[in-house]
Amino acid sequence: MIFGGGFFYRLRRVTLPLITGNYAIGALLVFVKAVSEYGTPATIGQRIGFSVFVTAIHHNATIAPINFNAAASLSSLLIFICFCIWFLQNYVTAKKSYKLVGGKGTKLVVKKLSAHQKIAAWGYIIALLVVAIGIPYFSVVMTSLIRLRGQGMASGNFTLAHYSQLLTENPRAVQAFRNSLFLAFFSATIAAVLGTACASIIYFSQTKFRKVLHVMSLLPDMLPSIVFSIGIMIFWNSIFHIIPLYNHIGIMLLAYVTLFLPFSVQYVTSSYTQIADSLIWAGSVFGGTPFYVFRRIIFPLLLRGIFVGWMMTFIISFRELVTASILSPPNTLVVSTFIMREFEQGSVSVGMAMAVLTVLFTTGTLVIINSFLRREES
Repeated sequence: MIFGGGFFYRLRRVTLPLITGNYAIGALLVFVKAVSEYGTPATIGQRIGFSVFVTAIHHNATIAPINFNAAASLSSLLIFICFCIWFLQNYVTAKKSYKLVGGKGTKLVVKKLSAHQKIAAWGYIIALLVVAIGIPYFSVVMTSLIRLRGQGMASGNFTLAHYSQLLTENPRAVQAFRNSLFLAFFSATIAAVLGTACASIIYFSQTKFRKVLHVMSLLPDMLPSIVFSIGIMIFWNSIFHIIPLYNHIGIMLLAYVTLFLPFSVQYVTSSYTQIADSLIWAGSVFGGTPFYVFRRIIFPLLLRGIFVGWMMTFIISFRELVTASILSPPNTLVVSTFIMREFEQGSVSVGMAMAVLTVLFTTGTLVIINSFLRREES
């Protein structure tokens, strides 16, 4: 600091005011995700009698006696809370924005850490990875391999029979995996096509409709997925005599595409922002039609964003729980509802074996697509 001041003075008067806005935004986002989370309270909270918004909504909408009015009322209240947090986030963002890129050049300064600082930094990273990733995944893998839960991780109490049962003796598990693969692939593909179309209209259009389309395409990301699923269920149930889509796997595909469309829109829009206008102008100057310019210049530059959006939609759709548990037709399982059912029926090891296979499959898909994208760049 040119004008002096110790470490705590700089932290209190310079650093903290700059990062307060980011911390506030992060806290608000965590609040919205926590208040709309379903998996954790459904598996752990119900066992200890701890009910939250999402479990109460799910109970009223799926368990007899069905009470759509109560589910809709709780959903409306949850929407109100989420929108209040969204407006508060916009307010904080507007008040805590700083112009960090100016006309003057900046020099990157690399600070070398001392031995004690390196130990502390690596210790923090390792501890975070162990607590957030290592312990949960270790527990899942060990549970899938245990023969008798009462004996714990004793010698001789490990077996691969649960995996063999899933792959050879349990046709419902195989069908659940196929259903998830079908829904994930087609929802990701349809969302990629629609997301590219929406982002293109938003980028090229000069009318007020572009703003409306932008908000509508991102709206599902602002709503809790359980509220969105309840709305789809009530709407299609009310017009079942006109379009019999309710209680059909098609309604799950429709919900997945609509719910995860914002991923494709955001990634393709981000790719558009990296394309210089001069490239488009050059194509037009040399006689290229708008379709030719899009096909030969713009679309190849958008491919990475389209693939990344497809990959995110595929992985999230493959393990989606809330929408599947509410909208899945009778006797139709996906991997998430299969795991939940096995967990509720006491077959925890079988459910965890399916969870391990799901993680391996989605991780392998992620690695393959990333390798393909890196090979295309080189």
